[in-house]
Amino acid sequence: MDRKQHWEQVYATKASDAVSWFQEHADQSLRLIHNTMLGKDAAIIDVGGGASRLVDDLMAESYIDLTVLDLSSAALAVAKQRLGKHADTVHWMEGDITRAKFPFTDSTSGMIVPCSIF
Repeated sequence: MDRKQHWEQVYATKASDAVSWFQEHADQSLRLIHNTMLGKDAAIIDVGGGASRLVDDLMAESYIDLTVLDLSSAALAVAKQRLGKHADTVHWMEGDITRAKFPFTDSTSGMIVPCSIF
């Protein structure tokens, strides 16, 4: 089984809040983002974010340029469903970080948050 199949199976068989890495709020990631002092319009990419609730917290704090990248379409679907109509304001990327084409440009300040390490 390859990595993508593994993660698809995880999110097809377990609730997103029933996995060992579930966090109601990704406090450490939020703290890191706050410490950068980036503006609310800075581009932020949550790598491995999948079903993470970090995007919810960032939206609640009025960050407006959010991208969630994950290998699993099932994990992304969980987050989209949870966010409902607000999901349309997030950029969703299904793929491997080593092959992803990020939306940052030379004139964009931004931050990549490797959510999966916390």
